[in-house]
Amino acid sequence: MAKMDYDVRIKKIVDANKEEFKKVVSLLNALRKELSKFDFGGDYRKLSHFLIKINEITPKLSDRKQKIINAEIVRLHKQVKEIIRTRPDYIKKDNPNFMELKNIIGNLEGMNISYMYSYVEKYDGDAYNLIRYLLFEEKNLMFVKYALNKYPHFVNVRDKHGNCILLEVVDKYLEAINNYTKDRVLKFNDDLFYYDEVLESLLASSKIDYSSSLQEEALAKVSNFLNTVDSSRYKGEVKSKFVFWVNELIEKLEEESYEETLSHLSYKTDVSIDFHESILSESRRFNVRNLKPEFEKRVGNQDEYIVTIDGEGAEEIDDGLSIKKLENGNYLLGVHISDPLGYISKNSLLYEEANRRTTSIYSPLERTSSMFPEVYAKDHMSLMQGKNRLATSYYLEITPCGEILLDRCVFKKTIVNVNKKLTYDEFNTLSKTGSSNERLDKTIESLLEVTDLLSKRIIMDENYRIANRESSNVSGTNITGTSSSEKLVEYAMLAANSTVASYAAKKGIPFIYRGHETNKDYLAKIDYFDKKFRENPTSENYEVFVKLLRDTYPSAFYTTDSNIKHMGIGVEHYSHITSPLRRFADCLANEALNLMYFNEVHSDKDVYDLENRLKEGCRYINEKKTSIDYFTDRYVKVKK
Repeated sequence: MAKMDYDVRIKKIVDANKEEFKKVVSLLNALRKELSKFDFGGDYRKLSHFLIKINEITPKLSDRKQKIINAEIVRLHKQVKEIIRTRPDYIKKDNPNFMELKNIIGNLEGMNISYMYSYVEKYDGDAYNLIRYLLFEEKNLMFVKYALNKYPHFVNVRDKHGNCILLEVVDKYLEAINNYTKDRVLKFNDDLFYYDEVLESLLASSKIDYSSSLQEEALAKVSNFLNTVDSSRYKGEVKSKFVFWVNELIEKLEEESYEETLSHLSYKTDVSIDFHESILSESRRFNVRNLKPEFEKRVGNQDEYIVTIDGEGAEEIDDGLSIKKLENGNYLLGVHISDPLGYISKNSLLYEEANRRTTSIYSPLERTSSMFPEVYAKDHMSLMQGKNRLATSYYLEITPCGEILLDRCVFKKTIVNVNKKLTYDEFNTLSKTGSSNERLDKTIESLLEVTDLLSKRIIMDENYRIANRESSNVSGTNITGTSSSEKLVEYAMLAANSTVASYAAKKGIPFIYRGHETNKDYLAKIDYFDKKFRENPTSENYEVFVKLLRDTYPSAFYTTDSNIKHMGIGVEHYSHITSPLRRFADCLANEALNLMYFNEVHSDKDVYDLENRLKEGCRYINEKKTSIDYFTDRYVKVKK
């Protein structure tokens, strides 16, 4: 069969019809005609171009006409699936026509979900199997919501045995509650909040057929669950949380409407806004005179010129930078980090509360929850200009090639007195115009030189950069801008985090690392997204691409295993040490260094206790992340 010039046909159809609706109908009819004579021996490699053009035009139509087109697309979808179903002998993954059918389905279903299943091995065209795959295997809420929006009838589909998606979700919800409380210790898990939101999405659908009989079936599952659990294992807070979550499920199933309050959200996620009076009473007892012995043990750094560089309005200043050129031609970069453990004991209520919170939380509306009380985070511990502050200083020797000489790096317990507090914009301006302060100008010049060197040695994965740069994380520690000052701070922190982690790994000491892993499946998804975006690189599609990337790219996590790399940043070892006022993981890293680097005498028991503490800390912080994300998202809605 001769190759069809589909692009020419598409152009003729588009040019011949002035009305957008007629163009779409003509394109659909032409595609349907070609598919009706589809033969795997022919050449149909540009059939999907019809759909690309259809997808460009359809959003311009009225809602009524869009519904007509969508109905036609559903019929077309069935036609394509029928080809796959009736010609299994011809389907081979390396056959260009099979790949074209895959592209056609991809364009029919939208770039958001089409990549997620192998069309022969995992998806046979059955709607129940597709929504099941999305819900229980892919488990990405964004894709679930997208699928329900594009195919609202999915909420009612049943398999050939009569199984219902909603009832399966109820089973999963109950299983998640059980896992959260079953060991007499509250263990957050991603499934708990995931199925909570999935159930909300299903029940909120305008198309759901939530009959009284289906509601009774769902509630019966809850009753059966309660009849089978061993209630004796639930005591105290575990019992309270168990009852709360079961009631949360029942209220959803009974469609009881209530206005979500901040206190309800806080209890549900275990994210506190205010500090308990016991914490505040301990913080009020702070007296700088009690720190005199600690100050006397530390090294001053009056001979260094230290600057802090933060966003406008930043109040928790936990990192400062200094730089000097050595006689051997290398640079000595000083990364000075606030030291909470210099101010409070790791056995104090303040430290335990920071551990429970795991992070400060910043909302798009306002700051909602700090890890330490303000008197500490914004005053006593913050690296303020002209004030003596306890810090841990990490001195990194860097060659003119950008290599960090690990054997020559030194860590010190110091007293930091910041010479100049700068915003990103102020730094950028001074780097161009200069100032009347020669030491400040020299510091800015040298810091920019080091940034250039480090940027050539630390090669971050571009997708990881996009996923993390496009929006700030809840702790406010992500740098989202691309100016020279922001680039400087980013690379200085990357260098410090990776250097300290490399030291810990080399010495084999117990430590908390930041791991990040990708696999072929994830890379295939990301490549697919990238390809789809480049086919139609509009600003709207870029926003979709970034959101897909952020929601699909694997998250980094905390671990005590030094063999796990950070693939997103592209380093063998990585940790978090640079934001201890806002992330508890950084405090744990500091705690490990206090024992294994700064304390020359420690017993085997000390080391054993530290190892257990770090492992438990990694588990808890990793598990708490989902509930914090849930809180942050809901908090905005509650406040509005």
